[in-house]
Amino acid sequence: MNKVKAFTLTELIVVMIISTIVISLAYVALSMVKKQVGHIQKRTISKEELLSLEKVLHRDFNSFGIADFTNSELRFKNPIDSIKYIIEDNYILRNKDTFHVPLSEVTLFLDGEKVQKGKVDALRFTTKNLTNRATFIYTVKDAAFYLNN
Repeated sequence: MNKVKAFTLTELIVVMIISTIVISLAYVALSMVKKQVGHIQKRTISKEELLSLEKVLHRDFNSFGIADFTNSELRFKNPIDSIKYIIEDNYILRNKDTFHVPLSEVTLFLDGEKVQKGKVDALRFTTKNLTNRATFIYTVKDAAFYLNN
């Protein structure tokens, strides 16, 4: 009788167990990498949102000049146009644009002094998800501001 060369049942079971362990380790490593990529994407989206808010605030402060702050509402006005920001804890609304930037602290300034409401020429805020970064936005006033007030 001719013997057929083959693996025994025990050898096949050992190979299957080792294969299962290797595949499980690969799956765990893949899920860990996927989780890290998700965190990186979330942080990148938060940074992009913050950068676009900074850019728009810089543009508005420099084109409108002095702002007026009352009841969590920041208004920029000039004879041609006006823009309204509503500052909430988890977002900032600019006219119809929403910036999902959760704020932890907002400080308003006029001539280097902290103010609670009224005329504002500078704004400083920190975010909840990017804790090591404070944003400071200001405008340079001309002499007309001091002559009119």
